[in-house]
Amino acid sequence: MNLIIKKLNSELGETFVNFLSSIDFQNTPHWATCYCRYYQSDCSMEEWKNRSGETNRDEALTEILNGRMTGYLAFDNDKCIGWCNSNDITNYSRLKDELYPYCGDKKVGCTICFMIHPEYRGQGIARQILKTAISDFVAEGYDAMIALPFEDQLAPQKRYRGTKNMYECFGYRVIDQEDTVSVMWLDLENYR
Repeated sequence: MNLIIKKLNSELGETFVNFLSSIDFQNTPHWATCYCRYYQSDCSMEEWKNRSGETNRDEALTEILNGRMTGYLAFDNDKCIGWCNSNDITNYSRLKDELYPYCGDKKVGCTICFMIHPEYRGQGIARQILKTAISDFVAEGYDAMIALPFEDQLAPQKRYRGTKNMYECFGYRVIDQEDTVSVMWLDLENYR
């Protein structure tokens, strides 16, 4: 495999939506229409459930074009094989009530929604994306990063937020725990 990680930009918008459209979401059919917009929307749950995949797809393309939806695409040569939604915490409106209290006045980045093509899972691609995101957040002057991995052995599909072990390998520490969700924090001054 020739792994290449690219930061999402307007030229890669169609690649992003085509990659997500190509994934078989048989075990989680409600994800097929998300296009990674859930955490960046602030509509009610009822409104969210009634949104079409086309609406989310079009909104994703618009937000990518405007620079408000960011993240990373992973490629094996020219084939897109992975995605991670990575952004400033203030761009995740659905999470603001949960996460802002941890952030205070710090400039905080977040990685959430890792999606790796089934043929490429278990090969460290999410770790490479996370490594790239950390490096970029450091270069952009961020103070910290936050993550929210699920640890539920009965629902492995919830690993889409990354795993606690993966984050710990990069120096994240658990700062809070609620049921199966860990709130994890990484001080980026350790990377400078």
